[in-house]
Amino acid sequence: MKHFLLSLLCLPLFFCAKQQVNPKPQADLKSSSSSSSSEQQNSGFWDGKIEMLRGVAIGNNVWSLQEYVNLAINDSSDYVRLRADGFNAVRFYLSYKFFENDAEPYSYKQGGWLFLDKNIELARENGIKLILNMHVPQGGFQSNGEGGALWDIEENQKRLIALWREIAKRYANETTIAAYDILNEPVVSKGKYQWQKLAQEIVNVIREVDNNHLILVERMNAIIPNDYSTDSEMNFIFVEDPANKWGLTFHFYSPIEYTHQYASWVDAFRNTDGGTYPDLNGRNKAFLEKEVDSYLKIAQEKNLPIYLGEFGVIEATLNKEKGGFVWISDMLDILKTRNVSFTYHAWVDGSFGVKDRHELESLFRNKFFGRR
Repeated sequence: MKHFLLSLLCLPLFFCAKQQVNPKPQADLKSSSSSSSSEQQNSGFWDGKIEMLRGVAIGNNVWSLQEYVNLAINDSSDYVRLRADGFNAVRFYLSYKFFENDAEPYSYKQGGWLFLDKNIELARENGIKLILNMHVPQGGFQSNGEGGALWDIEENQKRLIALWREIAKRYANETTIAAYDILNEPVVSKGKYQWQKLAQEIVNVIREVDNNHLILVERMNAIIPNDYSTDSEMNFIFVEDPANKWGLTFHFYSPIEYTHQYASWVDAFRNTDGGTYPDLNGRNKAFLEKEVDSYLKIAQEKNLPIYLGEFGVIEATLNKEKGGFVWISDMLDILKTRNVSFTYHAWVDGSFGVKDRHELESLFRNKFFGRR
């Protein structure tokens, strides 16, 4: 997770706020039991069943901008291990460079499709759903505010739209894919309307070839330069979907100065001690609940599915004094109580990874999934 964030969260047909579903009836949804009057509940839906997706991200080293070298998972053992731990979903990071060279736009590489096909097969064999996430679009990685070329050069938008159409066309009937997460952490150059327009165009072309998959639309992360303010709708945008299979997604790293303390890629935090959790200044479970519920409230009001695409804490917090395990444990309790589908960032990552951090992996396996 090599980027600067404030707070985030989202997901697919896996759950709908407060047992509601999209306004138009859907054949593959069924209603859930009633929710608690005191807490906002979500009901997960997948393939006609109530199911909560619980997963991690596979980053595929997208930040290096390599073509399609999978440095995070390169054989079936990781998928086997994920399933044994109890995970049933993976948010699978994509870069446009897996499929397309800037010198040859719209000419797609066979190697990129083979790479994705391989991972779909491994996921299928282990009962894991994939959420395909466009993490690095044409025009640049968004989260650090350095991807303005996506918004200011129309050709980059056309290429991203065309690539999503090609992905949807190829995988329209692939049931191992749970959803298309169309753009990671949009950081626009002028205003929210830019993301509204692009997201709608992507939805339109996907629906030309695929009415089967859930489309996830993430909230706008920021406006360049560094305007991380939040509007009354938590920076979410809302699209028209003829298939009525779309939902909201958000990420959550609050408080950001705590979860990203000493993050080498964030100037503001690189040499900064971000404190502990919980503390006497209001960093506690009640604070996290209030923050999470502010996102879920929008989905409830709009009658839309929502999923938490990323959350986590940096390695520097993972000791008794810092309380990172307590933060994660509290988040898992909050998500479980509200039945929110999620993917943790990430399986393999130098600063946030679960794999080979045995105490962290055990926290998921034992506390959340009840496995030993």
